[in-house]
Amino acid sequence: MTLIRRTTARQFSHEDILALVEGTALGVHIPGFIPPQALASAREQLLDHPDRDGLSQDTAFKRIGFAYSEISDEASRDQYHSEARANIQRMRDLFSPYASPSDVFRALVEETWKPGANLLNINGRKAFIGICRYQDKDVDLNPHTDALERNLPAEHSVEQLAQLSANIYVNIPQTGGELELWGTEPGEDAYNELKGERVWGLERELLGPPMEVIKPSPGDLLLLNPRQIHAVRPSGDEPRITLGHFLGYYGADRPLALWS
Repeated sequence: MTLIRRTTARQFSHEDILALVEGTALGVHIPGFIPPQALASAREQLLDHPDRDGLSQDTAFKRIGFAYSEISDEASRDQYHSEARANIQRMRDLFSPYASPSDVFRALVEETWKPGANLLNINGRKAFIGICRYQDKDVDLNPHTDALERNLPAEHSVEQLAQLSANIYVNIPQTGGELELWGTEPGEDAYNELKGERVWGLERELLGPPMEVIKPSPGDLLLLNPRQIHAVRPSGDEPRITLGHFLGYYGADRPLALWS
């Protein structure tokens, strides 16, 4: 029995988001989220785009935009927020004349989650959303978790009760690129033990087999809980290109926060 809920953008519901928060689902899968014409246009522009740069933590991974997880000091924090709006527009321009899938996703979440949704706002500075990420051939995205508080300002109080992620798939390799989900959420101490000698990510041999393995198709949207251990198998031929988004949950009666 799969723990992945399958739905459509039209049928996507408040309860789908709540199922991820409460742990009754490992993922919510919306096939064909990007219309075929927009997908074809995006793939043509993005496959060999000259603006993609190496991710700060590991230059084997490329991206267009600047990820919140790359913040390591006040200079990079200032850079992230000062470039946020320009990077949102940059992604809109890449999908023109079609709607940016990240904009469509933002509207869908705002309409679907009963209290609404807003861009993450840290001390009066809004976040960027819609980063484009590349995982090239033979690059392994090791098992890991994602947590907003690892990059928050030291003085910022953390009220977030859960964190979700939403990936929109622009290109998927013919071989490889499967998403692995373990369904376990280690605390920071346990996470650091599972790292072994690694600088980033976890040792696969310490984890056992994943609970679910899923391979989305180009154009799909998949939501999951990134505080649970997950990984992506290496691409065997073409690059794996996704648009990445995070959602912060602060309670059933409060708006979600959105960022990349």
